[in-house]
Amino acid sequence: MRRSLVVVLGIAVLASAGCSGKPDSGAASSPGSTTTSSSAPPPTSAAPSPKPAPTAVALSVPMYQRALTNVERVLKPSVARVMNAQSVAAFDASRKQLAAAVVIERNELAKITPPSGLVTAHPAVLDAFDAYAGDVATQLSKAGDTRTSCGLPKAADVRLYEAKTGIRTAFAGLAQSVQLSIGKGVKFGALSVPAKPAAPAVIGGRGENGDVFQRSGSRGPGRLTITNSGSDVVVVVTTGSPRSPEASIYVRANKSATLNGLRKQDYWVYFKSGTNWDAKNHRFTESCVYQKFDDIFSGSFGWTVTLTKSPLGNAPSSETDAF
Repeated sequence: MRRSLVVVLGIAVLASAGCSGKPDSGAASSPGSTTTSSSAPPPTSAAPSPKPAPTAVALSVPMYQRALTNVERVLKPSVARVMNAQSVAAFDASRKQLAAAVVIERNELAKITPPSGLVTAHPAVLDAFDAYAGDVATQLSKAGDTRTSCGLPKAADVRLYEAKTGIRTAFAGLAQSVQLSIGKGVKFGALSVPAKPAAPAVIGGRGENGDVFQRSGSRGPGRLTITNSGSDVVVVVTTGSPRSPEASIYVRANKSATLNGLRKQDYWVYFKSGTNWDAKNHRFTESCVYQKFDDIFSGSFGWTVTLTKSPLGNAPSSETDAF
């Protein structure tokens, strides 16, 4: 229904005493009188004063603890998805979700007013969350490499293990930084820091001392005893290329082993050291060093060599190509 507003204009007629019945030809002022035109603005009402902003109420220590515990409960499923990923692609997708969740929870923490005793600590807590992204980038740098330090293709399970280890290390660092900031009165990290992931067999892998895992050709009376004072090594006996050995033997650090049955002929002795032994492919995958003795050995004798770095050694050696 349309409503209409009727405005009534009042016209005030000002009459002067002693006027005639004829209309005046102009406005005349009677002697001793004045005519005043009033145009004063209507009175205005004063604007209401703005209400003061409410004062933020500081949390008690138990309430602050509940806030941090809630953050952990929110982040825990995201952390679990990352650590349970079965492929590098699944890991990366879950990692992005965790990163977004960390930012959200950090912003929620920024809205609260900490207890008086944690006023100084609270900004440090927020800084720890801010630093998390950078820590993740640093920790994942190794997992991003597709080749080992020996130049070999890095296995997918090794990359995934390194990625999960990197995320766990970064998240544990976040929890540790928060805990150091808030002190012993409040706890953070016990609910959300994941367990260490299970390492693939190659990580920290070692061969068995004295294991002769390669052998070719006939046997003979020759013997080579190796005393190893350095890191784990593989000693290769060959008449030509170390890629085509007569025999290969694994000797652990600070152990000795003897290679028997060498043919009665001259041969060369090569040795390689490293870490993360790949038993399937018979090779070290990290920190590889490849060397050979400069002198030739005769299969007519029994020999003993000591693998150690010493300027007094009488069997010089040289670095060689990978084998």
